[in-house]
Amino acid sequence: MTGPIGPTRAAIDVHAHVVPPSLLAGLSSAPIHGFTAERVERGWVVTVPGSGPTRPVGARMTEVGPRRTWMSRTGVSEQILSPWMDVQSGALEPGAARDWANRLNDAMAETAATLGNGTRALATVATCDGESAVEGLEDVRARPEMAGVLLNTAPREGAALHDPEFADFWAAAERYGVPIMLHPPTCGPSNALPTLGGMGNVHGRLIDNTLAVTELILHGLLDRHPGLTLVLVHGGGFLPYQAARLDGGYRTKEIFAGELARGLPSAYLPSLYYDTAALSAPAIAFLTRLAGADRVLLGSDYPFALSDPEPVRTVLDAGLTPDETAAVLGANADTIFRRPS
Repeated sequence: MTGPIGPTRAAIDVHAHVVPPSLLAGLSSAPIHGFTAERVERGWVVTVPGSGPTRPVGARMTEVGPRRTWMSRTGVSEQILSPWMDVQSGALEPGAARDWANRLNDAMAETAATLGNGTRALATVATCDGESAVEGLEDVRARPEMAGVLLNTAPREGAALHDPEFADFWAAAERYGVPIMLHPPTCGPSNALPTLGGMGNVHGRLIDNTLAVTELILHGLLDRHPGLTLVLVHGGGFLPYQAARLDGGYRTKEIFAGELARGLPSAYLPSLYYDTAALSAPAIAFLTRLAGADRVLLGSDYPFALSDPEPVRTVLDAGLTPDETAAVLGANADTIFRRPS
C-alpha cells in the first residue's frame, strides 16, 4: 500500500495548533472573562484580556476540512492537537483562569472528536499560581482525550517555571506520568531585546525556549524528577546545538544555580524529547545522534507560515535507519502520549 510519500506508515504530528470553532462561535455571541471573538475578512480575531486583539486566524487553524486535506497530502496520519498560545491564557484572576482553561479544554476535546481517528489533544492548565496548575493537572488525568499538557515557558509576568510555587506541579506530572510539552509564547521575554525587531518569530521564540529549559536544568528539575516527560518544540531551540557553551558557563559559574548530579547541563539533554520542527533533515539527524531516535518526535508546527510544509518528507530525508524512521514518525509519540491509567 502506498501513499503520497511512499509506503504508508504511522506518522503522528505532535506539534499542531488549533483554535476550536466552537470556542470562537461562543465568544462571538457573548464575552467570557474578557475574551471576545469577531469574524473578519481573513478569518477570526480574538481579543484577549491583558493583551488585546490577536492576528487573524484562518480556516487552516480553525476548520477540520483544510487540516484533513493537508494531512492527506503530506502523509500525516494523526495530529496531537495543541491550543494556539495566543488564546491559551490572559490576564485573569485565579478563578477565571481555571474556568477559561476548562472551557478551552472542552472545546479542544470537541475538535479532536470531530477530527476523529482517535485524535488526542494537549490540555491547558492555569498558571496564575502553583495550586491552580496542580488542580488543572488533576483534571487532565480524568480526561482520556487529553494526551498531556501544553505549558507556556513564560507562565505569567514575573514568574518562571523553575520557581518553588510550581514544585508540586512538577512532582504531580512525574507521579502521574503526564507528558508536558514546553512551548514559548508569541510575545515572550525575548521581545524585550531592542534589536530583535521582526525576528521574534524567527529567533525570538527559540531564545525563549532555550532560556526556559536551560533554567529548569540548572535549577535541578531533572535531578528532583528524573521520570518527567518533557517535550521541547522547535527542535529544542538553540539548546541542543550550543550545549558545550552551556557547559562552559556552568563550569565558570557564570550561570550556576547549584551542583548538578550529572556533572554538566548537557548530560540532561538525552533525557528530554524533541520535535522535528527544526525544519531540516540535518537537524533531525543531529538530534537523533544527540538524544537517540527514541527521543525525537514528528512535529510540523501546523498551520503557521514558518511550519514544516512537508514534515514527513523531512524525516525521510534525514538518513535514519528504517527502525529509527518509524520511531521518529510515530512509534515514539504513540508510546509517550499513551499515558498510564
